[in-house]
Amino acid sequence: MTSPKAARTSTRASARSVLHATADMSVAPLQAIPSLLREFGVEPSPVLERAGVDQGVLADAANRLPFGLVGRLLDECVAASACPHFGLLLGIRSGPAAAGIAGHLFRHAESVHAALRLFIAHLHLHDRGGVVALNPHGAENVELSYLIHHPNTPGTAQILDASIAIACSVMRCLCGARWTPSEVTLSRERPRMVGPYRSFFHAPIRFDAPHSALIFPARCLDQAVAGADAAARTRLLALAVELDAARPATVTELTIRALTRMVIAMPPSTDRVAQVLGVKPRRLRERLEAEGSSVKGLLEDLRCELARQLLEDSRMPIAEIAATLHYSRPGAFSRAFKGWTGQTPRQWRTAVGRRARTTRARHRPQTRIQACA
Repeated sequence: MTSPKAARTSTRASARSVLHATADMSVAPLQAIPSLLREFGVEPSPVLERAGVDQGVLADAANRLPFGLVGRLLDECVAASACPHFGLLLGIRSGPAAAGIAGHLFRHAESVHAALRLFIAHLHLHDRGGVVALNPHGAENVELSYLIHHPNTPGTAQILDASIAIACSVMRCLCGARWTPSEVTLSRERPRMVGPYRSFFHAPIRFDAPHSALIFPARCLDQAVAGADAAARTRLLALAVELDAARPATVTELTIRALTRMVIAMPPSTDRVAQVLGVKPRRLRERLEAEGSSVKGLLEDLRCELARQLLEDSRMPIAEIAATLHYSRPGAFSRAFKGWTGQTPRQWRTAVGRRARTTRARHRPQTRIQACA
């Protein structure tokens, strides 16, 4: 006889597998990969083949790839080029247009704030594995961040680098080519070469951060958007409605997006998520239960994924990771993480570091590393 706990685990796993199948990304930001690889003297075909990607898929921006496959492809590109900031270069090369309809909509808003709200609300039409969030940062600043909620994604550091580079290009489209953030935070270990980051962002950069974000004065949000066209905005919004109707999100997906945006700013709760989604808490619980999930279960999965990313990609102290995920004590976080993975956070980080050293030992072509400076 199946225990209640096992039954809950089974339904949660079922919900995750369904969501996993729907999480994908447009190939638009990946279309520059072949030319970028060639600049490093690398033939793209073998790299794409090792990642399991047909090169013909990249020819049409309307095509999509599973989110996890995107991360695997970027990892293969890093290994082939020996460039640890390949994702950053890809994001710079891709620019705002890589964000699909969200990358066109924001240009026609009345203000920077309205533009970012449109960008945040419609990015899922292009990217279903992560979210953009806009939150206060201190008394006078805000932060524009990108977080990955897709479980067990490889190449998260590269995806985050690319996404923050695209976000910076978005801000420069809105505020002028000379716009710079006050600070850039990246939830990844400091790479050997920081110069490319400084050269693009023109701002102080903090690595090993809780999440990847652009921090800038809140007054920027009030700036008008030059060249905004209300008629174009109306047409694009109508198209977005059609695209949403063609691939409607489940309540589970909507809840995960809300939780991901919320978890970096405050401890999430069913009541808060229900308020964001515009439904009563009881109704939210019923609809999630019908899909085999719950706010509590989805939040545990999200915390596990964000913890995994920080343990693998950064050197952020474990106590700080616990605080970032709203655990009252590091011990409570360690017990939760061991319950999810069978290992303590320290054991997990040690095992990942051992695998990373083995991988680096296989890829040491110094001439290529110099080429990406």
